[in-house]
Amino acid sequence: MRSQTGRILRLAVMVAVLGLAAALGASSATTWMHQREQTVEERRLAAELDVHIADLESEVDRRLSPEGTRRQALCFGPYVESGTEVYAVLGVSGCVTSR
Repeated sequence: MRSQTGRILRLAVMVAVLGLAAALGASSATTWMHQREQTVEERRLAAELDVHIADLESEVDRRLSPEGTRRQALCFGPYVESGTEVYAVLGVSGCVTSR
């Protein structure tokens, strides 16, 4: 009888240890999958930001080019070329662009 009880007790301890190991493994797998999803989302956001940064850099290059500087001077500064007509439109400050 004693050996039977010892075997049942050892079996119960072994089942409990295996259950605990399985629970910890499942928790680790869930954490890993969640972190993987976050990594994928962060890479997607980084790609979107790279595109936005490239657009901003091209806009800066366009505005700093000789033609862009001339346009900004004509639109926002006191600079006027000879033969240029200057007029004001109510409610608009600076240049009107067609985008």
